[in-house]
Amino acid sequence: MIQRAAKGVASVKFFELCEVPLGAADYFALCKNFHTLAMEGIPAFGASNRGAGYRFVTLIDVMYEHKTRLVCSAEGTPFELFERVVTIANAPRRTAARSAKTEDADVAVDDELGFAKDRTVSRMMEMQSTEYEQDNAAAYKHMLPQQH
Repeated sequence: MIQRAAKGVASVKFFELCEVPLGAADYFALCKNFHTLAMEGIPAFGASNRGAGYRFVTLIDVMYEHKTRLVCSAEGTPFELFERVVTIANAPRRTAARSAKTEDADVAVDDELGFAKDRTVSRMMEMQSTEYEQDNAAAYKHMLPQQH
Protein backbone atom coordinates (compact mmCIF):
# COMPACT_ATOMS: atom_id res chain seq x y z
CA MET A 1 0.00 0.00 0.00
CA ILE A 2 2.78 2.49 0.89
CA GLN A 3 5.63 2.67 -1.59
CA ARG A 4 7.35 5.86 -0.37
CA ALA A 5 8.19 6.19 3.31
CA ALA A 6 11.03 7.22 5.60
CA LYS A 7 11.41 7.85 9.33
CA GLY A 8 7.73 7.52 10.19
CA VAL A 9 6.45 9.60 7.26
CA ALA A 10 4.44 8.01 4.45
CA SER A 11 4.16 9.86 1.14
CA VAL A 12 1.14 8.99 -1.01
CA LYS A 13 -1.03 10.31 -3.76
CA PHE A 14 -4.72 10.71 -2.96
CA PHE A 15 -5.82 8.06 -5.43
CA GLU A 16 -3.54 5.45 -3.81
CA LEU A 17 -5.56 5.54 -0.58
CA CYS A 18 -8.99 6.85 -1.48
CA GLU A 19 -9.76 5.69 -5.01
CA VAL A 20 -9.15 2.01 -4.24
CA PRO A 21 -11.22 -0.31 -2.03
CA LEU A 22 -9.63 0.41 1.35
CA GLY A 23 -11.37 0.88 4.68
CA ALA A 24 -10.90 1.82 8.30
CA ALA A 25 -8.78 -1.27 9.11
CA ASP A 26 -6.33 -0.34 6.34
CA TYR A 27 -6.14 3.24 7.56
CA PHE A 28 -5.69 2.01 11.14
CA ALA A 29 -2.63 -0.01 10.03
CA LEU A 30 -1.29 3.08 8.27
CA CYS A 31 -1.62 5.21 11.40
CA LYS A 32 -0.05 2.51 13.53
CA ASN A 33 3.09 2.60 11.39
CA PHE A 34 3.41 6.29 10.45
CA HIS A 35 3.17 9.47 12.54
CA THR A 36 2.75 11.67 9.46
CA LEU A 37 0.98 11.23 6.15
CA ALA A 38 2.03 13.45 3.25
CA MET A 39 -0.79 13.27 0.70
CA GLU A 40 -0.73 14.84 -2.73
CA GLY A 41 -3.69 15.74 -4.92
CA ILE A 42 -6.79 15.82 -2.72
CA PRO A 43 -9.66 16.82 -5.03
CA ALA A 44 -12.86 18.68 -4.32
CA PHE A 45 -15.64 16.16 -3.77
CA GLY A 46 -18.92 15.89 -5.66
CA ALA A 47 -21.14 13.36 -7.41
CA SER A 48 -18.36 12.11 -9.69
CA ASN A 49 -16.07 11.05 -6.82
CA ARG A 50 -18.50 10.40 -3.97
CA GLY A 51 -16.94 7.00 -3.11
CA ALA A 52 -13.50 8.58 -2.75
CA GLY A 53 -15.12 11.24 -0.57
CA TYR A 54 -16.45 8.57 1.79
CA ARG A 55 -13.03 6.91 2.01
CA PHE A 56 -11.36 10.29 2.64
CA VAL A 57 -13.82 10.98 5.49
CA THR A 58 -12.95 7.58 6.98
CA LEU A 59 -9.22 8.27 6.58
CA ILE A 60 -9.52 11.63 8.36
CA ASP A 61 -11.58 10.03 11.16
CA VAL A 62 -8.92 7.36 11.75
CA MET A 63 -6.04 9.84 11.50
CA TYR A 64 -7.77 12.19 13.93
CA GLU A 65 -8.41 9.42 16.46
CA HIS A 66 -4.75 8.36 16.28
CA LYS A 67 -3.41 11.95 16.25
CA THR A 68 -1.62 11.32 12.94
CA ARG A 69 -0.35 14.43 11.14
CA LEU A 70 -1.57 15.28 7.65
CA VAL A 71 0.55 17.36 5.30
CA CYS A 72 -1.19 17.72 1.97
CA SER A 73 -1.82 19.47 -1.30
CA ALA A 74 -5.49 19.93 -2.16
CA GLU A 75 -7.80 21.71 -4.56
CA GLY A 76 -8.96 24.03 -1.79
CA THR A 77 -9.46 24.61 1.89
CA PRO A 78 -11.14 21.87 3.93
CA PHE A 79 -14.48 23.67 3.50
CA GLU A 80 -13.99 24.08 -0.26
CA LEU A 81 -13.23 20.36 -0.69
CA PHE A 82 -16.78 19.52 0.42
CA GLU A 83 -18.62 22.54 -0.98
CA ARG A 84 -20.39 20.43 -3.65
CA VAL A 85 -21.68 17.88 -1.11
CA VAL A 86 -25.10 18.81 0.27
CA THR A 87 -27.83 17.17 2.30
CA ILE A 88 -31.28 16.56 0.84
CA ALA A 89 -32.64 19.41 2.98
CA ASN A 90 -30.06 21.86 1.59
CA ALA A 91 -30.25 20.75 -2.05
CA PRO A 92 -33.24 22.92 -3.11
CA ARG A 93 -31.69 26.01 -1.51
CA ARG A 94 -28.38 25.40 -3.25
CA THR A 95 -30.08 24.77 -6.60
CA ALA A 96 -32.06 28.01 -6.35
CA ALA A 97 -28.99 30.03 -5.38
CA ARG A 98 -26.66 28.63 -8.03
CA SER A 99 -28.84 27.29 -10.85
CA ALA A 100 -26.95 29.23 -13.51
CA LYS A 101 -23.55 27.81 -12.61
CA THR A 102 -22.21 24.76 -14.45
CA GLU A 103 -20.29 23.59 -11.36
CA ASP A 104 -23.58 22.36 -9.88
CA ALA A 105 -23.63 19.52 -12.40
CA ASP A 106 -21.32 17.65 -10.00
CA VAL A 107 -23.21 18.37 -6.77
CA ALA A 108 -23.61 15.26 -4.62
CA VAL A 109 -26.92 15.21 -2.76
CA ASP A 110 -26.12 12.73 -0.01
CA ASP A 111 -27.34 12.99 3.57
CA GLU A 112 -24.71 10.70 5.07
CA LEU A 113 -21.74 12.37 3.38
CA GLY A 114 -23.40 15.76 3.78
CA PHE A 115 -23.52 15.39 7.55
CA ALA A 116 -20.07 13.76 7.78
CA LYS A 117 -18.45 16.62 5.88
CA ASP A 118 -19.00 19.06 8.75
CA ARG A 119 -17.17 16.76 11.16
CA THR A 120 -14.39 16.17 8.63
CA VAL A 121 -13.88 19.87 7.91
CA SER A 122 -13.80 20.58 11.65
CA ARG A 123 -11.26 17.82 12.23
CA MET A 124 -9.07 18.97 9.35
CA MET A 125 -9.05 22.49 10.78
CA GLU A 126 -8.15 21.18 14.23
CA MET A 127 -5.39 19.03 12.73
CA GLN A 128 -3.67 22.31 11.76
CA SER A 129 -3.50 23.54 15.37
CA THR A 130 -0.50 23.70 17.67
CA GLU A 131 -2.39 21.60 20.21
CA TYR A 132 -2.90 18.83 17.65
CA GLU A 133 0.82 18.95 16.77
CA GLN A 134 1.61 18.50 20.46
CA ASP A 135 -0.85 15.60 20.68
CA ASN A 136 0.83 14.03 17.64
CA ALA A 137 4.27 14.35 19.26
CA ALA A 138 2.98 12.75 22.47
CA ALA A 139 1.15 9.93 20.67
CA TYR A 140 4.14 9.05 18.50
CA LYS A 141 7.02 9.88 20.83
CA HIS A 142 8.33 6.33 20.39
CA MET A 143 8.74 7.03 16.63
CA LEU A 144 10.05 10.59 16.71
CA PRO A 145 13.73 11.49 17.08
CA GLN A 146 14.62 12.49 20.62
CA GLN A 147 15.60 16.14 21.04
CA HIS A 148 18.62 16.91 23.19
